Amino acid sequence: MNKYTLKATLFFALCLSSFTLTSCGDDDDKHYPTGVTADNVNANIAGSDATVTRLEMPHLNSQYDYVCHTLSNGDVNYTVQYDRNKHHPVWVAYVYDSKSAQRNWTSRTDAWSADPYYNGDKANQVSTGKFSGYTRGHLCGSAERYYSEEANEQTFYMTNMSPQEYNFNGTYWGYVEDIARDSWGRKVTDSKSIFYKGTLYVVKGGTIDKDENIIEYINVSNTLGGTISMPVPKYFWMACLFVSESGSARAIGFWMEHKNYNNTSDAYLKSLARTSACSIDELEQKTGLDLFCNLNDNAESAIESTYDLDMWLDQ
Repeated sequence: MNKYTLKATLFFALCLSSFTLTSCGDDDDKHYPTGVTADNVNANIAGSDATVTRLEMPHLNSQYDYVCHTLSNGDVNYTVQYDRNKHHPVWVAYVYDSKSAQRNWTSRTDAWSADPYYNGDKANQVSTGKFSGYTRGHLCGSAERYYSEEANEQTFYMTNMSPQEYNFNGTYWGYVEDIARDSWGRKVTDSKSIFYKGTLYVVKGGTIDKDENIIEYINVSNTLGGTISMPVPKYFWMACLFVSESGSARAIGFWMEHKNYNNTSDAYLKSLARTSACSIDELEQKTGLDLFCNLNDNAESAIESTYDLDMWLDQ
């Protein structure tokens, strides 16, 4: 265990009680909104939906829709913060734990579907048609949700899609996604892995926040047969937080320009993954998002400020 991981371990236990701790000392004179404490002033407040307090969640932005996709048994499959004006997800978040990392389903369902969340607002409901010039790129990948047929079907909701260049989707960004899934996420069920019995929290997205982070806008269809405009992100990003069974925690981010790199050699892909890696703090600066905001603030500061590239990518 390196100094960073030890520090994170010492702080991490605090985050589990961050919503029930009361302030003390000088903080007694400070007033925090209900559900927020001095230990975590940037946490999401549960309100009527406790899922927003899960560890994979970024800080919610009230100008976007929050959509939580749950299974028929009540399990949270993945969540989305969605920009209904740009018809594109801001981010998608999900976890790998002992249940969701399983492979109980063996293939893609290809259950392309408009998101039922927008059944009452079909003008803002993206249809299942293909994107002109781009693939329909999953943010929460089909292969990342093989623990049940229903879980896989939900990954084909159009609110989970972003226009991606074919080679970028299948090769370059796909290489990093495959590592996160197969070398980290699914290893929580592998007794020989350092990830065994832990939980991997993942947030992914493409940049749609400002014009310089958008390649172009493309026309897509809504479910009324009309045409709506969707941005093509110039960059894609991913944030991963791993919490071990003992409570130690570490994190890493990735930021990659959306393009065809025209080199598919193993050596190049490995190099691209390493040069795309960054700390969560760096990723927050680039995206403008507050990632993993439900961590206790002290733990969040320790975990997000650095990363161990070899520990993550040499598995």
